[in-house]
Amino acid sequence: MSEPILESMRAIEDDFAEAMSRMYSVGNDLARVRARLSAEATDVASTAAAAAAAEAVEADPEHWTPVAEPVASAPRPSPAQPSPPPIAPGHVMPPPAPVTTPPFVPPTAALPPAEPWWQRDGLVAKVLAVVGTAITLIGVAFLLALAIQMGFFGPLARVLSGGLLAIALIGAAVVVRRRPSGTIGALGLAATGIATAYLDVLAVTRIYEWVPLAVGMIIAGLIALGGVLLARSWDSQLLAVVAVLGVALMAPFVGLEHGLLTGAFLLVLAAASWPAQIGRDWWVLELARILPTALFLTALAAVHERSGIAGLLGVLFAVLVLGTSLAGARIPRLPQQLGALVPVGVLPLGAAALAVDDRWSGAGLFVVATCLLVFVAGLADHPVGTPAQHRLPEFALASAGLTSLCAALRVSDGQDWTPVIGVALCLVWAVTALVLRHRVTLVVALALGALATIGAMSLLPHIVLRSLSDEVAVRHLLAATGVAVLYLVLARAVTSVLPALAPVLPRALLALSALWVGGSVVLLITLVGQLVDDPRGGFTAGQAGATVVWMAIAALLLLRGLRGSTFAIPAGLALAAVSVGKLLLFDLSFLGGLARVLSFIVAGLLLLGMGAGFAQALERTRRTSQPHPGAGPVENPAPAGPLPPSV
Repeated sequence: MSEPILESMRAIEDDFAEAMSRMYSVGNDLARVRARLSAEATDVASTAAAAAAAEAVEADPEHWTPVAEPVASAPRPSPAQPSPPPIAPGHVMPPPAPVTTPPFVPPTAALPPAEPWWQRDGLVAKVLAVVGTAITLIGVAFLLALAIQMGFFGPLARVLSGGLLAIALIGAAVVVRRRPSGTIGALGLAATGIATAYLDVLAVTRIYEWVPLAVGMIIAGLIALGGVLLARSWDSQLLAVVAVLGVALMAPFVGLEHGLLTGAFLLVLAAASWPAQIGRDWWVLELARILPTALFLTALAAVHERSGIAGLLGVLFAVLVLGTSLAGARIPRLPQQLGALVPVGVLPLGAAALAVDDRWSGAGLFVVATCLLVFVAGLADHPVGTPAQHRLPEFALASAGLTSLCAALRVSDGQDWTPVIGVALCLVWAVTALVLRHRVTLVVALALGALATIGAMSLLPHIVLRSLSDEVAVRHLLAATGVAVLYLVLARAVTSVLPALAPVLPRALLALSALWVGGSVVLLITLVGQLVDDPRGGFTAGQAGATVVWMAIAALLLLRGLRGSTFAIPAGLALAAVSVGKLLLFDLSFLGGLARVLSFIVAGLLLLGMGAGFAQALERTRRTSQPHPGAGPVENPAPAGPLPPSV
């Protein structure tokens, strides 16, 4: 009974094992087919990409590569693509790796070849036009000279022929200008015509003297204005420069004997040609307007006998240059003038101030120039990013500093009060920079302070030489005290206005101020000695007093250092070392008697007091910096066990 059942069980088990083997075989076959299909899909994608690249290079269809279709039957693995191993049931095959193709880089266009220098902005054409103008003028001059030698032309014929030639050249320039490419040629013809007209005016006015100088200058001015108008219509700065510069160079040769009239003419020409710059960036024309006039007026103010009228012309010229510069800085529609020409604008005024005999009149002219410059610097307004050559406030303030220094020197006129006046001027600039917190003003004050330091060196012999104690005066004391105060103000101003220079420059200024304080003490006690008819004794006492004062300043610096200043303690120790060095090297050799005794005793007591006080203050500082043992939060831990009952 049980044997048939066992046989049936064995048959079922065999059938189940055979079914499982077939299922495993089917799964392995499916995995192989899937791997084969994935590999063929990858081959198809790469083949398609290669075919696309080949189509971009070869247009002939016979070069195309055919792609074989995948075979539906179970393929056999090729050597290039081995068959994957059998996969266990339930295992998922990872997806095939994506095909990566290099990114397409478009071809870059070749850069155009660099333009040769001789083709840039018609450079060769302009050079040829200028050279041609000069050669033509030389040829005209040779023609006239030959005609005069052979007796063909008289004076009237020469002048008329020159005028007709100038008119013909300008007319030819107008005709050539109408052609498409006749700009350069027209400019050369017009410039030649204007120059010929100037030569004709020179002959009429200077050589033959047929017309007065004033009439000749009026004619030349009209020619210049006509040339400027023509240049405006043609938008040519070169033609405008030729028109203005020609008459500016011709006028001094024509009117050398009438300097005031020539200077007035050049001044009017500079003013009349300024509107030509409106709407144009013609800085070369500005140079042609300003520089010749400034040089002629400067020479006129230096050598002319009537210095008053020359000074008036200098004032008018300064007003013209500074006024047009300020107008260009304030009004956007007007052209910006070159700030570098501001010093040139006041140059004739400065020459007149130096040439005048009366020192107060000369100083007054310098004061007028300084006021004009400060006024322009205060009203000039430039946006951020203005080029350096147009920065009007910087040039105006620098020029104002120079003119103010010249005014101070002109007032003193080499007298004994020159150091006092110079130091007072520097103090004015330093205080102004500190109050206004203006950087350019502070830079000017620092420059003037450096000059004041050089000038103050003349006081050192009165401070270190006993033989000059009889010559010490109040002006020496005022100058030394002013220098010490000047360094203090400059140190404060640099710290607040120019922090980039801190702390090196302010500390150096404070050190110099401390040294000059000692010198002021020497001069003060020397003056007291003069009052009691003992200047040498006052000098000796002053040296001892300077040592004591330096010791006292060193003590104050040490006390300040204990309050948190990192610079005060090294500065105080350095000043104390300087004081001890002076005590041993100078006072020991030059002082005698009671002064030497008092100097050493007082200095020694101060050093002892400084040491003791510094030690106590340092200990006090350490105590206050350490926390008190009873201070801080109080911990109240919970009791370990239950509290006992209270009665």
